[in-house]
Amino acid sequence: MNIPPSISHFPITEHLEKITSTLKASPSHALVLTAETGAGKSTVLPLALLQEFSASFTANSTSSASTSTSSRAKILMTEPRRLAVVGVANRLAEELEEAPGSRIGYRIHLENRISSETRLEVMTEGILIRMLQSDPALEGVNLVILDEFHERSINTDLALAFLREAMELRDDLFILIMSATIESKKIAAFLGQDTPVLEIPGRTFPVDIQYQPDMTIDDAVLSAIEKQLPPAGGDATGKAILCFLPGIREIRSAQASLSQSLKSEIESGKIEICILHSSISFSEQKHILTPPTAGTIRIILSSAIAETSLTLPGVVCVIDSGLSRVNRINLSTGMENLVTEAESEFSAAQRAGRAGREREGSCIRLWNKFDVRQKEVQPEILRTDLTQLVLECSERGIYDLSKIQLLDSPTQNAWEAAAEFLKETGCIDENLRITERGQAALSLGISIRLALITIDGYQNSDKKQEKFSAKTSEYLLKFSQYAQNSPKIQNQFLANLEEKLNKICKNSQNFEQIQSKSANFEENFHRNPLILLSGFPDRLALRLSEFRKNSDGSASPLYQFPSGRKAVLHNSKHTNAKWIVAPEVMAGQSEGVIFDFEELSDPQAEGWLESRAQSKIICRFEKGKIIKTENLCYGQILLSSKKLLSTKEDYAAAWMTEIRTKGMEALPLDEKCENFLERIKFLAQQNPQDNNLADKITGLPDKPESWLLPFIISNSLTSQTIYEALNYFFGEFNIEESVPLQINLQNGNRAKIKYEKLASPDDKTRLVIRPVIEIIIQRAFGCQITPKIAGMKVLFRLLSPAQRPLQITDDLEGFWSTTWPEICREMKGRYPKHNWDWQGLN
Repeated sequence: MNIPPSISHFPITEHLEKITSTLKASPSHALVLTAETGAGKSTVLPLALLQEFSASFTANSTSSASTSTSSRAKILMTEPRRLAVVGVANRLAEELEEAPGSRIGYRIHLENRISSETRLEVMTEGILIRMLQSDPALEGVNLVILDEFHERSINTDLALAFLREAMELRDDLFILIMSATIESKKIAAFLGQDTPVLEIPGRTFPVDIQYQPDMTIDDAVLSAIEKQLPPAGGDATGKAILCFLPGIREIRSAQASLSQSLKSEIESGKIEICILHSSISFSEQKHILTPPTAGTIRIILSSAIAETSLTLPGVVCVIDSGLSRVNRINLSTGMENLVTEAESEFSAAQRAGRAGREREGSCIRLWNKFDVRQKEVQPEILRTDLTQLVLECSERGIYDLSKIQLLDSPTQNAWEAAAEFLKETGCIDENLRITERGQAALSLGISIRLALITIDGYQNSDKKQEKFSAKTSEYLLKFSQYAQNSPKIQNQFLANLEEKLNKICKNSQNFEQIQSKSANFEENFHRNPLILLSGFPDRLALRLSEFRKNSDGSASPLYQFPSGRKAVLHNSKHTNAKWIVAPEVMAGQSEGVIFDFEELSDPQAEGWLESRAQSKIICRFEKGKIIKTENLCYGQILLSSKKLLSTKEDYAAAWMTEIRTKGMEALPLDEKCENFLERIKFLAQQNPQDNNLADKITGLPDKPESWLLPFIISNSLTSQTIYEALNYFFGEFNIEESVPLQINLQNGNRAKIKYEKLASPDDKTRLVIRPVIEIIIQRAFGCQITPKIAGMKVLFRLLSPAQRPLQITDDLEGFWSTTWPEICREMKGRYPKHNWDWQGLN
């Protein structure tokens, strides 16, 4: 293969023939390729495939489509981020001595470098999904490359699921999945049991890793600068120090302090400080792809965005805070939490590798060398909001989670929570079929919430010069990815939305039916904060009479959302408005935090609620008595209440309210019930792929009608009734056998098992439920095999005859051969009348 000399040195070059022949010969038409950092998979392999593709890639296909498309066939290649798309496409085009838009092109939102000559298109996964939605068979495309697959966004998983369906429609479509390190066997099995897997070695320069747990980020940067200062004679190249921080708050803080410490060096041009984060303008992000000026040191303060898929020029030192920030959905509130946690082992290795891409480098890790870390981050599809996924599936004709095959399937509860939001906002109907409004929202290519604001804020009238009011435009920019961009880019964003909506209007018989009732009937809806409720109806909040006391003695107003979650204003925000709409809020553990909001007047909020509030009959307990009321509510926000006469039949309904509002703690649980709950949680812990079990456990406090209500047949609720209800509800999982309370040991003795929350055997920083046996050591004589329950080893607390602990172990085999002889000698002297001899011991 004719590979440009400038990149022929990459390790992957000698494997190109094998990769292309294996892909062409793959029975499943798929290949999983894992390549170490620096192998050249994103730089060399696409060019090799472009050559092979043009020549003979479809030669073995029997499809009639292959002969018609082989001469004009295309390769599509995805990258997880816009910056990576531009970086990869520019690099590939540069190697062919062309500008992007010739044989190599790219597509990102608001930017398109594609022509009739383009044979390899680089794009984000979201754009690939739109292509698959408009053309499920991807006619004219014969190879799709999913690069950096390990990042596993929701779009990654959805694109793979849709591609799998496309492959069933055609026999000339091939898929190549590439990553640094992934669960290759699992992915290969998903694509077909006969899918080949190839592993290609990489090439990075040595990276000296140091652990400095007592250093601050500023100290580490200043130390690195001293080591990287150019020699007296100057330096022909610039250098970069890449710092990984968890989020924009920490990045801005480091930027401010370093700008002060290095003020003179920055002013003289010796030092340059750059930020790499999704919230900064795209032009600023692209600047970091250019090499630093000769003789200067560039300090890059970055989030996890720089971990993979980007080669940042000049990086010779990485400073790693050891922290990352991930989104986790709270299903009961519909809000997400940005959680700061220790990065995974995989992420730490990827970050360090950034320093060895071009030359020898160093990495300063600001944590202890022996800190325990999880191996990899949970896929996004298992921890974040599924609104976009459910709507995409609905457009695809998939109305049930069980009808789509995903690499990792989310829980039914997460699917239903997203579906409820989409029904509430009119994007899908009661049967989960997509509506014209939902189709319009998807076609805009932005988040669903923002798309709904766009649709309702659009003024479809020839008399209107401005299609968006000033207030609507303000919100569209404020909550989009273009908030920090130049006015030119922002205007381009708004113009692009207007163009798409103009097209929707032309194709729709009645655009007003696509808009919400508020957009058509409420005066000045487009010109006040009510427009935000089109995309954030669940973020309307009512100020409560109670206040939250702060540590400084001041008090902050407390607000309640329709989900029932209470939240306090962030300490930088102030208002006493009765009603607000808060697009930016974090769920928190027990109480949310509102970061941004808009005030609503009472008439605005009450007018909007008039057609949306619902009347509910609520029964609850108050001082042992049943209180029955007819409440006018918007979700859990109480607008008005009227007392009704209660009867004995309301007893069960009152318990349902108690459980939903106070959780399982409201129930009269005895040790037997609590033990049963721990056992089912343990079973779910050991079977994370069983979404049915996870959904049932999650639904216990949220949907008590599904398991407890049928068992309440009198005006009393006992722990025995609760146990019987739980046992019946989880009957399909055969808890008594799969998670027993007693087991027979190897020596014939019977032992009781407790299930306790303890440190994980693999990660001491994480609590898990573990099976535990407390036993006098003589009763364990003859047990040389540690029993397992649901795949986890039982933890033995071995006791002396006086019931005092001797040893804690989940490795009986090792205990008897190493620790026991010494303990045995000591026990013989302390308890000479007891039997300490076991024939099985050496």
